Amino acid sequence: MRPRSRFLSCTILLVVAAFIGRAQSFGFRAEIPAVQKTGYYRILLPPAVVGQLKADRSDIRLFDEKKQEIPYILNRDQPNQKVQFNDYELVSKITSAVSTKLVLRNGNRKPISSLGLIIKNTNLRKKARLSGSNDAQTWYGIEDNYLLEPVASTETTSEARIIGFPLSDYAYYQLEINDSLSAPLNILKVGYYTTTTDEGQYSAIPGVSFAQKEQPEDHKSQVRIAFNTLSRPDKLTISVDYPVEYRRRVELAERRTWKTKRRRLQTGFETLKTFELNSIDSLHTVLLPNLQTNELYLLIENQNNQPLKIGAIQAWQLNTYVVAELQPGNSYHFALGNPAVGAPTYDLPYFKDKIPGSLPSILALMPTPVAVSAASSPSFFAANPWVIWVAIGLVLALLSYFSYQMITDLKNR
Repeated sequence: MRPRSRFLSCTILLVVAAFIGRAQSFGFRAEIPAVQKTGYYRILLPPAVVGQLKADRSDIRLFDEKKQEIPYILNRDQPNQKVQFNDYELVSKITSAVSTKLVLRNGNRKPISSLGLIIKNTNLRKKARLSGSNDAQTWYGIEDNYLLEPVASTETTSEARIIGFPLSDYAYYQLEINDSLSAPLNILKVGYYTTTTDEGQYSAIPGVSFAQKEQPEDHKSQVRIAFNTLSRPDKLTISVDYPVEYRRRVELAERRTWKTKRRRLQTGFETLKTFELNSIDSLHTVLLPNLQTNELYLLIENQNNQPLKIGAIQAWQLNTYVVAELQPGNSYHFALGNPAVGAPTYDLPYFKDKIPGSLPSILALMPTPVAVSAASSPSFFAANPWVIWVAIGLVLALLSYFSYQMITDLKNR
């Protein structure tokens, strides 16, 4: 091998080794408590562990005591909404040759602005009208020209239709459907829909503190929220001690440093979201974007009002957990803190339906920094990442030089 080729090969190997060493180096380690029997476990990740991960939580690995990688499934609780259909009390249903009359009772006289109809599939169009009454004797018109369009579902034999009307609180409602031109519709249920929100399960982030500073010249209050370690909070809860009545615009922000056009460093706030604090709610909940931070700021606009006195601030994280099969007599740990690694590819997610729905839960321990020994080969590159870029530049320069030499040799020949 010619000397210059040998030198080029060595340089390329140096760069490859540097990248491999960097990709395999994890900055933190979190131990897992020992288990008593073989099986799948739900391992909850504490906020300090999640705070060290990337936004997609993909840079975490599970190892046993022999440093063998253990497949896992990562799950994260998410808020979701549930829509439920509730039946109204059907007082009477009268079918004649010309119409179908349904009388419904609104027991609690709750103000409503819509009715839901569960109807068997049909291709008929029907006209309908709606009336309201407080005694089921005297009726008052609400809507006189409904058009019930055909219902056709390819997945079920019935379908829902919503009819809207002005907000009202009658005790009784009468829906009259015109059947003079065709057979009546098969109406299975009449009711209303309610939407409930499941906020998901959260864990409190410990060690959160705050300090409030007034800026009377700007009519603002600045509240600094500090975290013990890097964290990924999903929501904040804020309570206000006084005044009793208030309504204030608030910016949630992070402090940033950037370069101006003249290449000078400038520090300021970057707004993440705006919201309102008002005395209607005793405990204010603020949902946060997916961010990694160790401090946040609340910038409160007081205008000419008395500044708010913040009583307490708590940060919360949506529960994040790993499902994996563990065995007794074996020690396990998580490796994390390496943004250079990508998401792992395991067979386990394809068989998640075979994993029991109810699993025993254990909590991973707090992460600790990994002590890098002097004999560890990746340590030099992890501590000196600039060497990698120097090596890359050197390789590019050598490739350019050798390419020029080859072209010159060809021309001379």
